[in-house]
Amino acid sequence: MITSILSREITPEPDTYPVPQSGSEYVALPNSKEDGVVTASAAQTIQGKPAELYELWSDVTLFPRWQEGVVSVSRTGPTTSHWIMGDPEDQDGKRVEFDSEITEDISGEKISWRSTGGDVHQSGTVTFVPTLANRGTLVTLTQAVKVPLGSLGNALAGIAKRSPKQIVIEDLRHFKQIVEAGEIPSVRGQSHGPRGVSGGVKEWMYGETNPTPPGTSEQE
Repeated sequence: MITSILSREITPEPDTYPVPQSGSEYVALPNSKEDGVVTASAAQTIQGKPAELYELWSDVTLFPRWQEGVVSVSRTGPTTSHWIMGDPEDQDGKRVEFDSEITEDISGEKISWRSTGGDVHQSGTVTFVPTLANRGTLVTLTQAVKVPLGSLGNALAGIAKRSPKQIVIEDLRHFKQIVEAGEIPSVRGQSHGPRGVSGGVKEWMYGETNPTPPGTSEQE
């Protein structure tokens, strides 16, 4: 049964987005670690038009609403902004500040950026591609972060308490949740039994105790 499922030929319907397969149609997302730079990617199909998702992502002042570890973002120019990272719920906690600039901006399709100063050295690109039959938008996020001393030696990873790869996955997952549900679900405060050593390790690995972003534009 399992063999027949894995070996079957997948033929996408003509009006749906093609299923990625090995071969000429499949292009793996950039994921690498080379010369101290970790490149990580994630993709999500999100309900919404590319132009709408592009507009939401373009408003950097809303990032603290849906991205973990962002205390504030302020515009400093048409293509530049100043970021303060840390635990928003810890008033006395560590803060990391850096400047960022947009390096490429194609309305409704693509935004690229890079840090220009401070403790964070990273760049990234997000693209918005409509799926066939207008059944949503394929959003792909790729970020490259310089990690001179491994993930624990990186200021951004230290603030986020996640690996660079997990940061990309969680950022895009939260973006999807805020678009489709209008909020970011949280399990904080829910009861559970003893999780043992492995549960504690997973709690740290996946940042389960990280503060959840406020989540809605209506929340103060």
